[in-house]
Amino acid sequence: MKKISFLVVLCLCFITGAKAQNASQYERKDFSFKITKEKDSQGYVNIVNLSTYVGSQLIDKYTYKVPSPLPEDLSDAIGVISEEDINFDGYPDIDINLGYRGAGSANNIQHEALLWNQQQHAFVKTDGYNDIGEPQLDPKNKVVFTVINSYTDVTKTYYRWDGNKLVEYLCETAKIEDDKVTDFSGMLNFPLYTLEAKLNGRTPVIITFQKDEKDIVAGYIYYPRAKNPAPIMIKGIYDNGTYDLRERLDDGTTTGYICLKCDKDENWSGGWANPTTHKELKLTDISFSHEAQKWFTKSLFLEN
Repeated sequence: MKKISFLVVLCLCFITGAKAQNASQYERKDFSFKITKEKDSQGYVNIVNLSTYVGSQLIDKYTYKVPSPLPEDLSDAIGVISEEDINFDGYPDIDINLGYRGAGSANNIQHEALLWNQQQHAFVKTDGYNDIGEPQLDPKNKVVFTVINSYTDVTKTYYRWDGNKLVEYLCETAKIEDDKVTDFSGMLNFPLYTLEAKLNGRTPVIITFQKDEKDIVAGYIYYPRAKNPAPIMIKGIYDNGTYDLRERLDDGTTTGYICLKCDKDENWSGGWANPTTHKELKLTDISFSHEAQKWFTKSLFLEN
């Protein structure tokens, strides 16, 4: 009896392994797609189903909730898919239009996406793509961006891929008539962190920096009310939620020490210390963004 059970388990493992092996042999070109829509009790389209096929074989089914259900005759755009290389790896992915988010949203159209993973020979879900609204692709710089227009300003926010997760890279705000364009060749592919704060609630300061894959930190500190305001270089390390930075002039003179901390909820705190007296000034009124300052034109990591 035990021998028969063992043979049954062995056969099941063989069949399962064979299916997994067959699934891993699919190529991107083998896939086709089908969209179906569901309606709520009022007849509004509220669910979009995306099914992936190889030939007539169903491989996967993905279900998405429509943020603002619409009557069928007004929902033509909902569920429309496009096959674009969203993560710039050379393989076409899938973008699904889910329609309007609702009144009050600046970027008003929500999208979902599936990325083709060549190593897994399968589509994988994304993290963060559906949060940004009206994503636009920049294949040259390998970033996804969104644009928000106000009456006087244009804000562009740029995102980059970290595996299957879309993370904010940097943003810039300019006047509508301003032709300033971010030069990505000088920024490298590291997110930009910008803190606008006050020292002891009085002196405004802007701290903006990047962190590389080795947790080395480099950027600038800027004092807007200085007699001759100019960015001063800061360098240091990141360790377990703490940024230890040294403010120094071009001749190597240390003019301050900066300690920054960020908790899991992205709440920032920190202080600046005088290198001679060691008197510490607390950073207050901190606001965090990925805003690119006009004087931050080149990553300091390009010098290393």
